[in-house]
Amino acid sequence: MTESTALKHGLDGKAVGHLAAQLHAADPSFDTKGFIRTATRGLTALELKQRVHHVIVALRRFLPPDIPKALVLLRHVAAKWERFPGTLGGFAAWPIIDFVGEHGLSHFDDSMNALRDLTCLFSAEFAIRPFLSADPPKALRHLRRWVKDDREHVRRLVSEGTRPRLPWGMRLRCFDDDPTPILELLTRLRDDPSEYVRRSVANHLNDIAKQDPPRVVELCEQWLPGASDERRALIRHALRTLVKAGDPGALRALGFDPDVPVSVEGLRVTPKTLRFPGDLALSFTLRSKAKRPVDLVVDYTLHRTTTRGMAGKVFKLRTVTLGPGEALTIDKVHRLRPISTRTYHSGPHAIEVMVNGRARAKTGFSMTVPASD
Repeated sequence: MTESTALKHGLDGKAVGHLAAQLHAADPSFDTKGFIRTATRGLTALELKQRVHHVIVALRRFLPPDIPKALVLLRHVAAKWERFPGTLGGFAAWPIIDFVGEHGLSHFDDSMNALRDLTCLFSAEFAIRPFLSADPPKALRHLRRWVKDDREHVRRLVSEGTRPRLPWGMRLRCFDDDPTPILELLTRLRDDPSEYVRRSVANHLNDIAKQDPPRVVELCEQWLPGASDERRALIRHALRTLVKAGDPGALRALGFDPDVPVSVEGLRVTPKTLRFPGDLALSFTLRSKAKRPVDLVVDYTLHRTTTRGMAGKVFKLRTVTLGPGEALTIDKVHRLRPISTRTYHSGPHAIEVMVNGRARAKTGFSMTVPASD
């Protein structure tokens, strides 16, 4: 079962009924029965995003045809919303939020104000993106005010709604060449009192780092002097992909020297010939040759045979501090199992140990993958 298949049950007939009740509470003339009948017809056969669109079509039929009036009604709904029970309760509000994204662009300011209020029900991170794409300067004027909003959901929307690579979200190319306006907003949110907001800032920077690593490393270095523990945690999370990839700038920013005097000794893997699926045990000893304590990020790369040659994937091991001359033995079992996102083939494979992003030791093994039926 995929994530979207599991999540689609958050927008079922009961959720539609709850949404109808909230609309009726804000406007007693709202045709509750007609809306439920239309919105639930064929709903169960649809996937998650299809369900959202299906309910939006019903909303367009039963909400006031005049969009500004519909937006006023939705803001009344936001003010009186009663959360639908359950872990996926927020999904009941998703269609009215994305309704604004689909139908409100010609009423820009009214729609942005509606999204500011509605985001507290679920999240307007998808609905806001058409506005950012259509008129970035105008949208940014709203966002610059929202960084001071009392509600953490609104402040988070400033970061989450502008993420360039938001999962499931429309790609924002308007800031690809120059993300400076967005980085200015993130800087204002870096010490937000809400971890919910700071986590979004870190994820946003991690997105930018996939396209422009030096810019993100430089920004994080600017943020480090005098940084609180919370800001340092944000920076570590923002640089996580670069650290995993062994980016020297990111590692140095976090205090991990790629040239640290440490050796990897006695690297071995067992068995040397593995029949898939199976477990591969690896073991090695880290030994510090430094005269002071050293901080180490220890990872390993699995190099595997593919139809196009060798391919590597980095796996996290440990973050440790070794004293002068100290040694540490690390043991790990890597379980090789069938997964949908990776295909394994018979042939030579290898394990390579990385310390602070630098390859230190490598050893090979062979793997036999039985032919599928």
